[in-house]
Amino acid sequence: MQMKETLNFRELFRAAKLELPEVPHIARAAKSIKTPTVDIIFEKPRDIDEVARRLRDAFLTGRPLERSDLRHAPWCIWDGENPLERTPEVLNAYLRHVRETGGKGAYRRLAAAYAVRFPTGSPMLRAVAATLSDLANRFSGTWSEAARSLALFDPDAAPKVIASVALKRGIHPTGVLGSYGLSKLAVNSGLAEAAFLAGLRELADARLGPRDRLEAIRRWSLTENGTLLFENHRGKVADALVLPHADNVPEKPDRDRMLSFILEQFRDPRLHSERWTHMSDRCVATVRRWLTERSLRQFLDVVDKVANDSQWKYRRAFWWAVYERGLILDACVVFDELGAETARQIFDRSTTFSRWGRGGTKPIERGHACLLLRVGSGVIAEWSHNGRYHIWSDSSDPTAPRLHRATYRSNEVMIPHKGIAGVAGSHWSPDTYYWQNKVADEVFALTKARVMQSEYVVK
Repeated sequence: MQMKETLNFRELFRAAKLELPEVPHIARAAKSIKTPTVDIIFEKPRDIDEVARRLRDAFLTGRPLERSDLRHAPWCIWDGENPLERTPEVLNAYLRHVRETGGKGAYRRLAAAYAVRFPTGSPMLRAVAATLSDLANRFSGTWSEAARSLALFDPDAAPKVIASVALKRGIHPTGVLGSYGLSKLAVNSGLAEAAFLAGLRELADARLGPRDRLEAIRRWSLTENGTLLFENHRGKVADALVLPHADNVPEKPDRDRMLSFILEQFRDPRLHSERWTHMSDRCVATVRRWLTERSLRQFLDVVDKVANDSQWKYRRAFWWAVYERGLILDACVVFDELGAETARQIFDRSTTFSRWGRGGTKPIERGHACLLLRVGSGVIAEWSHNGRYHIWSDSSDPTAPRLHRATYRSNEVMIPHKGIAGVAGSHWSPDTYYWQNKVADEVFALTKARVMQSEYVVK
């Protein structure tokens, strides 16, 4: 090569830019390598009871085993009208057979039945798990790798290990199983369900603030479309969210976020008690207490905006003092259209309240609202604007309003006439605490607890 050509080549080489790919070729190649997956057959034999009968007969009598029956045997352990676990000597004989003569196919079929069913209350679960643990040491492959990494065949440890890994990665238990090649294991499989419950226990015990706990439980318990992952465990989801904060009440913004999630997923326990049969009594009581406080805030905050009432600061102070003493057992609010829209703006669309119905004897003014309270043995209706208070001494009185109806006519939340066991009055002379002291006497009669003037004085 001539000197001139050499110099030109060097200049061209120097001017050339060395462009590296954004993703290195080796990384791209590694990413393209897919984790081996295994086929998990969920289909049980149609004649499962007949298969179980033949297996039982063969193992008890020494009769030769049918090859097809052995293929279906794992599904006969816990399913059918007379599963093999009810005859431990037969199940132990089958497990011995798998250990001694079973191949990799028998191992995989037994592992699939174990993971899909994973009946934590079964007395024979440990025997099956012990067999699988032995086989995992003999065979290589997907199941064995998962067994080593996730303690898969340790019934006590596996759910906790899978849950812990899933929580750290921010995925569901089936995502963890899928990363080990068990992607075809259904989200509602017994092992995934057990891991889900283990994760809930971990979240309930974790030292998390209310906002972090809510977000963690939301990610953990909801599917991509926002429905509960395990509807049958909604009680444990609610308990895990609420009970850690039952004694240490979260601040209002965090409590409102939690209530919005609760109402969206489980409905209002005051209106839909059937949705709350799986929750603990303490969880239900805590949520009802939070909702009672929210109803009181609805009334006070909304009326602040829609009512022109110079007395309002005195009413707010009085009823908040009654609430702070723990004397309000339940509460709901009746709004007109203006109040309802204001409530949705201040709170959110999950906010529950009642509406005015047509046909009442008292005309409803714009923004008129009524707060219904269950206090001790009675019911109190507190009207906004220049409305009166009405107190029924016996909540079982047929004229006393029942809380949480969809609609109320105005006369249904008023003392209908004199002579019944109740009182009604106006909010006279609030700055001298005249009406407040009178109502405090009525509250004492209903609860045997005295709210002192110093508790509701306006400073």
